[in-house]
Formats: sequence, structure tokens, C-alpha cells
Amino acid sequence: MLARHRQLLVTGVFVLDAALIFASWVAAYLIRFHLLPLAAPLGIPPLRAYLWMGAVLTPVSLLVLRSFRLYRSARTARLSQELLAVLQAIAIVAALAALGSYFLRGEVARSVLLLFAVLAAFTLCLSRVAVRSALRALRRQGHNLRHVLIVGTGPMAAHVARKMAQHGDYGFQVHGFVSAAPRAGGSAEVGGLPVLGDVERLPELVEMTGAQLVYLALAREEHEAELLALERLSDSTAAVRLVPDLARAFTLNASVEDFDGMPVVLVTESPDQGWNSVLKRAFDAVFAGAGLLVLWPGLLAIAAWIKLDSRGPVFFAQDRVGLNGRRFRMLKFRTMVPEAESDGAQWTKKDDPRRTRAGAVLRKLSLDELPQLWNVFVGDMSLVGPRPEQPLFVHQFRASVPRYMLRHHVKAGITGWAQVNGLRGDTPLERRIEYDLYYIEHWSMAFDLKILALTVVRLFRDPSAV
Repeated sequence: MLARHRQLLVTGVFVLDAALIFASWVAAYLIRFHLLPLAAPLGIPPLRAYLWMGAVLTPVSLLVLRSFRLYRSARTARLSQELLAVLQAIAIVAALAALGSYFLRGEVARSVLLLFAVLAAFTLCLSRVAVRSALRALRRQGHNLRHVLIVGTGPMAAHVARKMAQHGDYGFQVHGFVSAAPRAGGSAEVGGLPVLGDVERLPELVEMTGAQLVYLALAREEHEAELLALERLSDSTAAVRLVPDLARAFTLNASVEDFDGMPVVLVTESPDQGWNSVLKRAFDAVFAGAGLLVLWPGLLAIAAWIKLDSRGPVFFAQDRVGLNGRRFRMLKFRTMVPEAESDGAQWTKKDDPRRTRAGAVLRKLSLDELPQLWNVFVGDMSLVGPRPEQPLFVHQFRASVPRYMLRHHVKAGITGWAQVNGLRGDTPLERRIEYDLYYIEHWSMAFDLKILALTVVRLFRDPSAV
């Protein structure tokens, strides 16, 4: 029943948002001028003026929220993406309100704007969490379901059905599969669900099952059946969803973008795009800069120790390959004798005879990596990411290790997911690539913080440090 009133639900959320925005504005005024012990040099402005401002701000806020597509039915969308969109929208609304205040000669207190932004962001996010939780609870009980047919009988179609079964709170009820061509031998099943017919009978099957959604999950070689299915569904009321066959493509953070009205599948994409890129870069710059300021006495002491311990420079600079295959000069404290690579680049080995006395200790404690804080500060590296390799090794590995170059879709890091799992130095390359790609696929700031914490915890007990 609820599925038939989806528009009513969207309207309800729209009205709720309007009420929360207006209430947040009024609450910001009351908190600032009647609850907080703050002086009001120009006196307390009348509530009536702020009510009029709220009446203008509310529809503007709704238009901004609508521009972020927050009033569309998207039961499979991630909650984190929705909440981020809400926060971005409220930031824009607050900026517009501040601009309006400027033209009104500062009649709106800046503290009210700040309080409004905090209250509106909190209440709107909380309401969305509550609405989503309520809807998912209803779907788990068998309400608000959307009836589904899946066109295809191969592994991808079975995978779509399994995903829907695993996420019962999304509210999908799969009635069965539709084969690309007539099947001989009568009835058949895929994953315990029946194959109801072939694409020629699609309109009839939609009517028979009451399907509201049809997922096309066909292999690339079945493109003719896909075209036929789209043709047969052209006069159907069922909504059509196309699942692209990427089984033979190496995917990394795959998604879909709009290119002037044309959908384009992004097969391999860096996770730190847009706001993510700004957030990660700001985090790197702040903490790398702070690290250099706090650690400079220790860095100076290490430099003096290296100089006294052996002849040669304090720092070792070497070309490495980073983001998008770009080369940069990576800095380290020198831990080997000056002629260590006179015979060419080599992997560091356990108890490497080329190490100096100071170098053995620095490598064991990973202190030789500290100068890379400068690489992070200037933007060549990140605090967390795949470890960069020399161009010679990159050339070798890309020819022999599948998907090796995908690790260059993010900035190289001082530490990474592979390193905190003991994969450093002369360890299996395939395993390191596996961990690097896992990091890229599942990147988040929380994941970065976890890796940094594990780096500190494991710093003094890493058997792979050489």
C-alpha cells in the first residue's frame, strides 16, 4: 500500500523539512537573544523581523535541498551520501543568508546564522535517519515492497537477486527471472527463483506479476536480447534499470556520471574526488605541517647522528611514481652507504649489509621515513596511501602484475593498509597490490585514521621493517 503513495511520502518529507528549517531559524534567534548570556550592543531585535526573514529563508532552503536531489525516491542510496548532501546544502543556505545580511547592512546577527546552520543541519540529518529507519523497519515486515523482475539468467542476474535478498530493508520482492531466449526442457530455476519466460513475453510477465521494476542484467553477448527487452517494455508502466556487464573489466570505485545527458560508466575512478579531495588534502597539510613543527628538534638530532655516523649526505632523495603516474622526488633519511646502489636499484633485504649503523636503527623504527612529511606538506604524497615505487620497478611490475597501475589512482602515502598488515620491503607484491586496491575501493577519512592509529601501535613491533 505504501508503495502506491511514494509521492505522498516525498511531500511529507518536504513539508517536514520546511517546518524544521523555519523552527531552526526561530530557535537560533531565541537561543542567541534570550538564552545565551551574550551582549546585544544594538539591542534585542524584534521577533517579528526574524519571522519574516524565516519565511523567506525557508523556501530558498527547500530549493537548495531540491537541487541536491534530496526529494527523489532512492531506497538503495547510501545514508552517508544523503547526509553529506544535506550538510552541503545547509552550508550554501547559510552562505546565502550571510550574503543577504550583508545587503541588509548586517541586520542579521552572525551568531544567529551560525546557530541556524548547526540546528538545521542537525535536525534535517536526524529526521532523515529517523524516516529511513522507520521505512526500513516497515520493509523488513513486508510493507512498502517493490515488485521486481530480473531479465537474465547468468551470474550477474543471480548476483542482483542475492543482493536484493541480503538487503531485505530495501524492500525488493523478486518474482523471478526472464531468460534472453526461449529455454528448452520446461521450467527452470536460478538461485531458487523460477525462470518465468523469455523476453518475448516480458509485457505479459510484468502484468502477471505486477512488477514495478525490471532489472536488465544480461551479459554483453546478449545485447540483442537487451534491445528486444527495451523495445517490449517501451509501452509498459514498469520502471527499467540497466545493470552493465563489467565482469571482464577491472573496476575500481565504478559509478555512473552524466555527460550532457549521456550516461557514462566510470570503470576506474579515484575515491578522493570533489569534497573528498579537499578534505584529505586539508588533513594531510595540517597534520604534516604540525608534525614538522613539533618534530624538528628530533629531525635535527637524527640528521646530526647520520652525519657523525658515516660519510655522505643526510638525506636520500629518489625518483618515485605517484598519483596518475607522475614522478616526484621522495625524501628519506640516508640509512645506507653512499655507494649502495652503484650496481643499480635493489630491494632492501633483512640485515642488509649496505646499511649504516645509524641506518639499521632508523629503519627498524621507521624513523627514516619522517622527511616524507615534507613530501606530504607540499602535496606530492599523502599521510596514507600505497607506498610509491621507483620508475624502474613500476615499469617491470605493470608488465607482470595485473591491475598494478590502479594503485596510482590515489596519492602515494607514508603508510598504508598493506604496511600495517605487515607487507613491507621484500614481501609478496601480489599481496601488497591486493591490500592497496582494497584501501582505494573502501577509502574514507575514518579508514585513514584507523591506518594511522595502527601505524603508531605497530611501529615498534613490525618484523618486516628492515
